[in-house]
Amino acid sequence: MRILYVEASSGQVVGGSLTGLLTLIEGLDRSRYEPQLILYEDKPINRRLRARGIPVRVFSKRRLPKEHPLQSSPAYQTAKAWPGVTPFLRNVRAVVTFLFETLPAALRLARIMGELQPDLVHTCNGFRGNMDAIVAARLAGIPCIVHCKGFDKHTIVERLAAPRVAAAVCMTEAIAQHCRRQGIRPPELHVVYDGLDLASFRPTRTRDDVREELGLDPKAPVVGVVGNIQEWKGQRVLIEAMSSILESYPNAVALIVGGAHRSGQGYAAMLRRLVRERGLERSVVFTGPREDVADVMAAMDVVAHTSIQPEPFGRVIIEAMSVGRPVVATSAGGVPEFVQHEDNGLLVPPGDPQALAEALCRLLGDEALRERLGRRGMASVERFRIERHVQEITRIYETIAARLGPALGAARRGSQSALAAGR
Repeated sequence: MRILYVEASSGQVVGGSLTGLLTLIEGLDRSRYEPQLILYEDKPINRRLRARGIPVRVFSKRRLPKEHPLQSSPAYQTAKAWPGVTPFLRNVRAVVTFLFETLPAALRLARIMGELQPDLVHTCNGFRGNMDAIVAARLAGIPCIVHCKGFDKHTIVERLAAPRVAAAVCMTEAIAQHCRRQGIRPPELHVVYDGLDLASFRPTRTRDDVREELGLDPKAPVVGVVGNIQEWKGQRVLIEAMSSILESYPNAVALIVGGAHRSGQGYAAMLRRLVRERGLERSVVFTGPREDVADVMAAMDVVAHTSIQPEPFGRVIIEAMSVGRPVVATSAGGVPEFVQHEDNGLLVPPGDPQALAEALCRLLGDEALRERLGRRGMASVERFRIERHVQEITRIYETIAARLGPALGAARRGSQSALAAGR
């Protein structure tokens, strides 16, 4: 079965969505499934994919400006305050975007799909992020699975599209419930947690080696947050918590591990400025993006998850647990589905530096608790093995193929003939 994956994320920094996709593709049984990939931006990771024999096409599309000049006018801002106006304006914007951005891109994508001849299209950025690919698959007569990985604000466009896809996959029950509340009703809606290749996500260096490279005292208490530097990821909360942590542990160090997309450069600069203003230069270390995340996590005493908005999944939490690190995570989004407070981690309210500081200090001062939570975390990640994730996703593929049967090929041939005639 030939599967075409469409990943629309931008930026050179590899985030959770693309990481999850790569893990899935590399876990497929290549004797049964032939993966293809369309990316919306050329990325260094393309070389890794092509080296594994996975065809990669880079697709670029013309985008409308994010904001019309009228949207900054006083009249527009006043109108937004009226009850019901904001959802109406959001729907108007969505329809305009669909007509002048999505449809032209979808026509081009449909022709590419006609060339690639996939049996199934699997989009990776939800209904809002992949609408052009969803429409293209419909035009090409190819069944489409939509993978929902965030808490998007859906509009009339997404609600109309949902019943016309083959199925939707949500990475947590929290996202599935959000989709239902937003009126997203595909023929099938599945919850499949992302997977982690536990065999390969393992430290390859000693804790002391990593600390020496980073210039850290081997005996210093080290906490850290791992992830792309974006405002909603909440790195600022950890920096603000450090003042309280240093009162109890004067030699403690916080690692900020990750890089920033173009859109996050201003936030990254603000974080560095905050560190200087608070005199934390010796206590906060920015490592930049790292390939050896397992090594860096294993060099920490505690891993913090600091998202200030509901986290769709929280892959870094699973990664930290897999290397035996105790975790303090924010209690929002999909996180409470797999982090049980006091059992395999500690939960704190989002955006609360004092609560985060108290939880981190508690763990830094209690080695037995750190070890217990670390052991329980390692045991709980077994359910996130990549083998299980791949099995559940491919079962959906097979179910759709069996349900559509011979009608699939006929519909695809008819649609592709029409597209070819329209060139």
